[in-house]
Amino acid sequence: MPEQRPNIALILTDQQRYDTIAAHVNRFGAVTPGMDTLVRHGVTFSHMFTTCPICTPARSSIFTGRMPSEIDMAGNLGNPSAPMNQNITTLAHRMQQTGYLTVYHGKSHLGTDLHQLGFKEVYENSFDESTVIEACRFWRNRDWIVQKRPFFHVVSLLDPHDIYYLDPNEERPVELEPWPNRDDDRSTKPWPQRDYTRGEGWSPERWEYYRRFYRSRVEKVDRDVAKLLEEMVMGGFGSNTWVLFMADHGDLGGEHGVGFKGPCMYDCQMHVPFILMPPRPGYPGPGAIRAPEGFRPGSVCDALCTNLDVFPTVLELAGAEPEPGLRGRSLLAAARGESLRDHEAVFGELTMLGRRVAPIRMVRTKRWKYVFYLGHGEELYDLDADPWEITNLAGEARHAKVREELHGRLLRFIVETRDPIFTQEPTNAQGEPFTTVPIEVPEEVRRRTGLRGSRHTWD
Repeated sequence: MPEQRPNIALILTDQQRYDTIAAHVNRFGAVTPGMDTLVRHGVTFSHMFTTCPICTPARSSIFTGRMPSEIDMAGNLGNPSAPMNQNITTLAHRMQQTGYLTVYHGKSHLGTDLHQLGFKEVYENSFDESTVIEACRFWRNRDWIVQKRPFFHVVSLLDPHDIYYLDPNEERPVELEPWPNRDDDRSTKPWPQRDYTRGEGWSPERWEYYRRFYRSRVEKVDRDVAKLLEEMVMGGFGSNTWVLFMADHGDLGGEHGVGFKGPCMYDCQMHVPFILMPPRPGYPGPGAIRAPEGFRPGSVCDALCTNLDVFPTVLELAGAEPEPGLRGRSLLAAARGESLRDHEAVFGELTMLGRRVAPIRMVRTKRWKYVFYLGHGEELYDLDADPWEITNLAGEARHAKVREELHGRLLRFIVETRDPIFTQEPTNAQGEPFTTVPIEVPEEVRRRTGLRGSRHTWD
């Protein structure tokens, strides 16, 4: 038998902000003993960012290691994205090739039969109670000693996405301090933000009820995480299983005076939790695997990361060769106690959210964030001086050099990834174009794409 390989479990939550875990920055007052266990025994990545603030494109990036625009995932399933490109090699495909049993339980929202994406055993649903039951049943009922085959198991939980069951007419006494940016003047922001009105005009009491309800959803998903971890240990998998925990994207939560998911790139939507927990010694079970030398339980890595890094991380954990064309890099070095080189920048995109948005692209460094709204303006934030992203510096002469450098970096990435932002007409689910505004097309983009003229109009 080849060298013992670890089991790998990816626990994925939906619409969970970074600042929701008690052992992290906890701005919601949530009690999270399950996720705290992950923090205590694992490595926390404090600067993990998603590629997109909505479900389908973000999840597509996790399982393909590519930007949503590279794999034709323009928006959420049916609005207007088609199913994921079948020709893309997914993480599950690679894990199957490596000899892993690939299993998926819970919410998918990828638009394609999960078997076709490389998962052998599938239980797809959006009810977390059923997801947890089936995941636990999978661990209980399988004779792993006889099979001698490791598993790659995705457990995808819907919460705290159920914030959408909030009754907006319900109000409660204020318990938490209001967001510093709750009264942000979005009239100074690009059009897609001005047009987004979910929560606009709510009272402070109603906003506070929103935050309390969201907290309850976080605590509910934490109970599910705790149950999964308990079952894993009881089933004998605590000593031979790596656990990766993350969310697909965050939630506005009332920041900037709006809620849920919106056409913007604020950190409350883009900054997500990511924890890497190694096998835990001392638990019974076959084939115990030691944590890497130098591993420091409870440590924090502040390197700039993206959900594109999940694919190569899982491959390295499995001892598999890297997949060509991936834009991320493995985060396992941090788990070994080594310093992890930052990405110089991470990128985000949003092309479609219902009928409300024109394409949006983002580049973020540790200090700066630049956001480009195709045909509708731009944003620049100094995150050191303005962590709540209130003051848009894009039009200020004293920051012109920073703006130009980040704008150029974003354009180079657009060309490198063959992003169709300048070359394809974005439409909504009804096939109608979003805008007929003439767009200035950079010379580099024109040269590399074959567009004629310096201005491009969709009409």
